[in-house]
Amino acid sequence: MNGVRQAVGALLALILLTPAVGLSQTQSTSGATQIGDTSTQSPDTSTGFGQQQPNPAATYGGFSINALNSANPLGEDSGPLKWGWLSVRSASFLQYYGSLNFSAPKIQPHNQITRSSQFATAMVLDHAFKASHFSVQYTPSLFVTNGNVYSNTANQTAGLDLAFPMNPRWTFQVTDRFSYYGSQRYFSDISISTNYLTGTSVQQNFLNGPGSVMVNSVGVPVTYLWSPRTTISFAPTFNYQYSTGAVLSDNASLKALYEGGQFTITHTLSPTRSIGVSYLGQYASFTSTSPHAGPQSTAFLEDLLLTYNQQFGASWHFNLGVGASNNIGLENTANTSNGTLVAVNAAITKSFHRTDFTVTYNRGHQFNGFITSSASDRIDVAQQIYWTRRFSTITSVAYFKTTAALPPSESAFYGAERVIFDLTRQLSFSASGYYVKQVGDGVFVASGIQRYVTVGITWSPQPKTPERY
Repeated sequence: MNGVRQAVGALLALILLTPAVGLSQTQSTSGATQIGDTSTQSPDTSTGFGQQQPNPAATYGGFSINALNSANPLGEDSGPLKWGWLSVRSASFLQYYGSLNFSAPKIQPHNQITRSSQFATAMVLDHAFKASHFSVQYTPSLFVTNGNVYSNTANQTAGLDLAFPMNPRWTFQVTDRFSYYGSQRYFSDISISTNYLTGTSVQQNFLNGPGSVMVNSVGVPVTYLWSPRTTISFAPTFNYQYSTGAVLSDNASLKALYEGGQFTITHTLSPTRSIGVSYLGQYASFTSTSPHAGPQSTAFLEDLLLTYNQQFGASWHFNLGVGASNNIGLENTANTSNGTLVAVNAAITKSFHRTDFTVTYNRGHQFNGFITSSASDRIDVAQQIYWTRRFSTITSVAYFKTTAALPPSESAFYGAERVIFDLTRQLSFSASGYYVKQVGDGVFVASGIQRYVTVGITWSPQPKTPERY
C-alpha cells in the first residue's frame, strides 16, 4: 500500500504541475459551459468503485444526472403524461413464474413455486434552471402474489439531485439515493446498464432475499477546474444500510454506517485519452444481532486507483484502473479481517452496427445487495443484438465473490436472456428467462438456486436507441 501511495503522489505532482496557460482566456470566451468540457463526471458516491468512470458524456453545466439504476442521462421528457415539472416516464406490467430452492446449515430448506405479478412505474420531478438543475426520481414497484398484495414485497427506489455551478471553475452537487427491497423480492433486469456513447457502466444487484434490504447513500461532490485539462473533485459521503435475516422468524438484523469521502483528479491527455487518481476512504461501523454472520466490528475501508481511459473512434471505450484495496479492522474481534488486495476497475464497451457489447471487472469495496466489510471480485458481460427494426435480444451474465480472509465467503452467479419486440414506438413486449445460484452465510444471505421467467408489457415514451437498419 505504501508503494502505491508513492506512485500516486508522483502522478498527482505531474498532473497538478501541468501549466494552466490560457485558462483565463478560455473562461472569458466560454463562460460556465467550460466546466462541461472536463474529462470526468461527478464521482458516483453510492457504491465505491462498483461502477465504471470513463470519459464523460456531454454534461449540463459540468455535471450529469443519470436516470435511476441506469448509466444513461435522465434526459428531457417527451411523453404525454407531463404536468409542469412532474412527468411519468414509464409504466410496466410483468408476470412472473419461477421456482425457489434455498438451503443453509442454519435454516430449514425452503422450496417454493412462485406466480406473481409486478406493477412498476417511474415518476420524475425535474427542472433545469438557467445555471442549475433540480431532480427528484421515484420508481416504485408492487408485487401481487396469489391475489394478495403484501406490504413487505413493495420495492422502492428514489433519487434526489441538486446541481449548480458556483462560478466557471467550481461546481457543486448534492446526490441522494434510496432503495428498499422487500422480502420475497424479484428482479427483472440485466446485471449491468451501459451507455455506449460514453462507455459508462452501472452494475445492478441480483441477489434474491427473502430478507429485506434498505440502503440510503448521500454524496456532496464539489468539482474544481484546476486547468483546461485537469479537474479535481472531492465528495463527502454518508451511507446507511439495514437488512433483515434470510428467514424472517429468526429476527436477525444487521445495520451499517459508512462515513468518508472520495477524492478524484483527472487529467486529459487528448480529446480521447485521460489519466487520473481516485481514492475512497470510509469509516464503517456495524451492528448485528447475529454473532455468527455479518461484520461484527468497526473498520476503515480504502480503495485507491490509478486510472487510464481511452476512446477508439466513436463507439469503442477502454477503461482501466489499478491500485490497492485496504481493509483495517479497528477492533480486535474474531471476525476482524485485515489486509491489502490489488484493486482493479476495468471495462471494454463496443457498439457495432447491430450489436452492443460490454465486459467489466471490478475488485474492491462495492455493494452487491448485502452488507459486508469485505472487498469482492465481480465480472459482468452483456450483449444486445438488434435483429430487425423491432426485434432485439439481450444476454447478460455476472459473477461475484467476496474476498474475505475468514469464512463464510458469499458468491453468486447470474444469467439472463431477454427477448424484446416493439409493438409501437412507445409500447414493447418482452419475455425473459433468469437463473441465479448464490452461496451465503445462512443468516443474511441464503444459499440456493432460483429459476424464473417473465413476460410483460412496457410503456415508455422516451427516445429509443438509434435505428440499426
